[in-house]
Amino acid sequence: MIKFNSPKDFVKEICQEQNIKFETLSYEYIMRLTKGSVVRHVIGSKWDVNNAAACRIACDKSACYAVLKHSGVPAIPHELLMHPIKRQGFIGEKGTWLQALKFFGNSNSKVVVKPNHGTNGQDVLLCDSVQTLESAVHTVFADSPNAAISPFYDIKTEYRVFHVNGTCPLVYGKAANPENWRHNLSQGATAFEVADENILATLKTLASRAATAIGIHFATIDIVETISGDYLIMEINSGVQARQLLEQLPYLRPVVKGIYESAVLNMFKREAFT
Repeated sequence: MIKFNSPKDFVKEICQEQNIKFETLSYEYIMRLTKGSVVRHVIGSKWDVNNAAACRIACDKSACYAVLKHSGVPAIPHELLMHPIKRQGFIGEKGTWLQALKFFGNSNSKVVVKPNHGTNGQDVLLCDSVQTLESAVHTVFADSPNAAISPFYDIKTEYRVFHVNGTCPLVYGKAANPENWRHNLSQGATAFEVADENILATLKTLASRAATAIGIHFATIDIVETISGDYLIMEINSGVQARQLLEQLPYLRPVVKGIYESAVLNMFKREAFT
């Protein structure tokens, strides 16, 4: 049985099948794909099918929320907190701490603080007091020049939608570990397939709206269903990974491979960059 599930493994396998020259550079972090005179690259889990602006927006939680809000796409608010030293020239007269306190007070004194460009649930901190808020901001600023603060939502279920050029070929849910409120698979959450057609339709429609809003072609989009029944975009990921999903649901490998194959082939189509 084939067990490799990293983007590099998939891309190498697909290139062999599609007669595309496959090479790796920089300790195999960069994949170089050549077909005829056309050369494309994949760096880590970032694909040469999205434009630079869309990738930057997706990787910036506060910027992504601003674009989604402007486009009328329901999303969890993320406000930017700038490091008081590293970003001193950009901070207003009231400073970052007063900004954080005001947001905390306006969010029923329960917020989440995280790196503005963070991934995989690292340093995502729940704050329900001024003391835990202060500690969280210091923790994030220790390694990051910017933080994002958002209201805490009681989440019933979190979903991930794979979006490929206007289609959503795969959707799965993430059930949090009872001992960990985060819904990241890397933090102990359990993946499951979504069977309800109405929920699937809602998720795919919302994910497509979000992708269109920021102009991204290939991404995974995280959506939360709150206890009150609202569906909100939490974040858009321009880096597309499926390793942990396939560790839990290995039978989805052909579906995931098809998604990566679409991305590889689209990299060699002119319309992928419009």
